[in-house]
Amino acid sequence: MAALTCPNHGPQPAGGAFCPICMEFLVPESAAPDPGVGQVCPVPGCGNQLDADGRCPVHDLGGMATEAGTWAGEPPPGRPADRPAGPGPGGAPATTRDAPPDTTAYRLEFPFGPVGVGRAEVRLGRADDLGDIAARLAAHHNVSRQHALLWIEHGELYVQDLGSTNGTYVNDRRLDPHTRQRLFDGDELRLAGTVRARVRRTGGNR
Repeated sequence: MAALTCPNHGPQPAGGAFCPICMEFLVPESAAPDPGVGQVCPVPGCGNQLDADGRCPVHDLGGMATEAGTWAGEPPPGRPADRPAGPGPGGAPATTRDAPPDTTAYRLEFPFGPVGVGRAEVRLGRADDLGDIAARLAAHHNVSRQHALLWIEHGELYVQDLGSTNGTYVNDRRLDPHTRQRLFDGDELRLAGTVRARVRRTGGNR
């Protein structure tokens, strides 16, 4: 079977149909166009092309910023939003895909590494199509395949439990399924009984 690649971010590990960074459809490597440009900066909400040495013109990519880029990225221009029903107007929350480019970004500090939340929604769970995050959560069998959804609305971070079996918690309070909950800098997010993350605000005006 031919290796799969993302038109924007290059070859991806097997196990999903979408790029875990930008959610673009993956295509066989032989069918992918030559990008002609470097990789995209992985810092959530940036989107600048990296130069030949892998440097962003705006961000220092050492440390956490580089890892965070594997979790969230800006969707390609004009791509329709694949969104579940939610509590916002018209059944779905209005996210930062409709917001100005200087939108606040957040990071979830899990024991296995940071998960960045920028302009793209982030799904947490063990479903194969969730890519790298599913691999990181594979050993936690009490985490549901589709456990929780995070997004930014008007510069603020929200989480919604997706009807998980063992629940999503904020500061040890279990959330009602399919009901959004705002998250603040320093909050603790917990999936089921064992997977904990600290919420950190990483950009934008407070």
